[in-house]
Amino acid sequence: MDIFMIVIDTLIVVLYITLIAFITPFTMRFFKRRQFDIFIQLLPICSIVFVSSILISIGLGGFKEMLFFQITSIISLVLLGFLLFLTLAMRALWKDKYDLLVERILSFREKNERSFSLK
Repeated sequence: MDIFMIVIDTLIVVLYITLIAFITPFTMRFFKRRQFDIFIQLLPICSIVFVSSILISIGLGGFKEMLFFQITSIISLVLLGFLLFLTLAMRALWKDKYDLLVERILSFREKNERSFSLK
């Protein structure tokens, strides 16, 4: 593999990561304004990462070209399945446990935000 292909592949990975980093806060804020909980806010993010990583890897010549998009596809598929289980099955079957889990995550986030503030 020549140096030009390494530079292009690195540039594609960096641009992909920055694109996801810029899209994530806007979609999370949009769903937060609609009063959705944290798991439902993460569903579109994981699906965007999954679909885009598959499309980019296919566009670059298949999954055997870049290991980064293989790993990203697998991790995002696992996270998407886990989030779908949490939002659909757990929300319907064990509503009280689901609400307790969401409350714990929100209290943990608030505690961390307060500890990192400069006040």
